[in-house]
Amino acid sequence: MTILKFISGFLLIAFYSCGQNTAKKKIDPEATALSNKIIPLVSYLENPDSCKKALLYLDSATNIDNNCFTCHHNKLMFLSSLKQFKRAVETVNECLRLMPTAYDLYLTGGILYEKIGDTISSKKYFEKSLNILNPVLDTMTTQNIEYQVFSMYKAINLIMIGENKSGNDLLKLLIEREQEPELKQNMLTFMNKTKKQLVEMFTEAQYSR
Repeated sequence: MTILKFISGFLLIAFYSCGQNTAKKKIDPEATALSNKIIPLVSYLENPDSCKKALLYLDSATNIDNNCFTCHHNKLMFLSSLKQFKRAVETVNECLRLMPTAYDLYLTGGILYEKIGDTISSKKYFEKSLNILNPVLDTMTTQNIEYQVFSMYKAINLIMIGENKSGNDLLKLLIEREQEPELKQNMLTFMNKTKKQLVEMFTEAQYSR
């Protein structure tokens, strides 16, 4: 498993957990059909032509139905792979328009603002992510299946706002609790990293094993 796959899976779990309580809106079937065309292209994120092709499908889908959350959300991985970070910022804000309490998207938005040099906005997004996470974690037991994911986001956000010791202490605790060796090893990659290093980890298109 590459670090990228670990991060992608980590984000996907969080997305579904935060989206479970979100009211579903009926999406135009034509937009859905266009969005589904990107599925075979996801395996080729390192190929710029594949990313551009996927974005053509997704742009057409959002032109038909601008409330298609999945369409906007799927754009993010292709835009990041192409390093089109300014456009990715616009896209993550479209996602937040549709899902304003998604803590994972605020972290993503903060990272993208970092990439375009807007550290004032990035800090606001990291803090917003924490403001959503903290009340949830305060009422969640460590036995909850989502505890590790929520806490992982908290730790990363803490590092992003400069609270490195608190973030790394939390990461250390999560790593000690993790029973799956491969996940434990991948979580170790976040330990003792600077904000700049984490931003690069989350925005690089591909990682070696």
